[in-house]
Amino acid sequence: MYFVYFKKIIVIMLFIFIYPVYSQVFNYKPSGNSALPPVDSIPESNKGVTIQEHLGNKIDMNLSFTDQFGKIKSLKELTKDGKPILLTLNYYRCVSLCSVQLINVAKTIKELGWPIGKDFSIATISFDPTDKPEDAKKKHDEYLSLAGQPEGEWNFFVGNQESIDKITKQVGFYYKYLPQNNEYSHTAAIFFIAPDGTITRYIYGISYKVNDVKFSLMDASQGKLGSTTDRFLLFCCYYDPNAGAYTGLAMGIMRTVGIAMMSFLGILVYFYYNKRKKLYK
Repeated sequence: MYFVYFKKIIVIMLFIFIYPVYSQVFNYKPSGNSALPPVDSIPESNKGVTIQEHLGNKIDMNLSFTDQFGKIKSLKELTKDGKPILLTLNYYRCVSLCSVQLINVAKTIKELGWPIGKDFSIATISFDPTDKPEDAKKKHDEYLSLAGQPEGEWNFFVGNQESIDKITKQVGFYYKYLPQNNEYSHTAAIFFIAPDGTITRYIYGISYKVNDVKFSLMDASQGKLGSTTDRFLLFCCYYDPNAGAYTGLAMGIMRTVGIAMMSFLGILVYFYYNKRKKLYK
């Protein structure tokens, strides 16, 4: 009689804990945008302006740019002591998209609270070859102040056309110069680079959730960044490439609970059959 009840308990527990996880996994639908405009409706100035993801590819860490102080630095120097890089591509005359993006990056970094330059680096590279170090210095002071870290190591770079072409092509960032108004047509994203140069994450748009930035830096650092709690939360989330963000906390928690319950049930089954063998010897 004891074994009959034990079997029933196992079946009930399997149904309670496994079915929700099963239904969540197999009923999941990506959050892609199904309302994109037809190709013919894209303005001429925006044609060819896009981002093509090169996840897993490596950028040339020996590429060098001139920082806000007029010093030439290679990207490799920013990864000293195994630091990942948060990269943005902008130009310093832009008062619309670039400004809004950098303001929001600074606000997110302020909310994150991690010291810039200590365990991770930030690099903003201008894709306008006419930008000068003094332009970069103004942006450096402005956005570090907004981030609440005036002494932080947020590098604002300028470079020649050859270096700009290499870095933009390697990360898949395609923009267009508009000579009629001396501006650039471009999109917005932030890129996460591992210490060895591997592109680990793209987050799109002009505003960023603090956890998306935190988890992306943790992924790029290969587990070196973040507290134990942060690592648990990262385990409970997953990166949705369609949404360009980390999502599914509930799904992740259910996954964790499911794994724990399966382990527990495995132990119960082991002791059950072990005891049964002893009774029938």
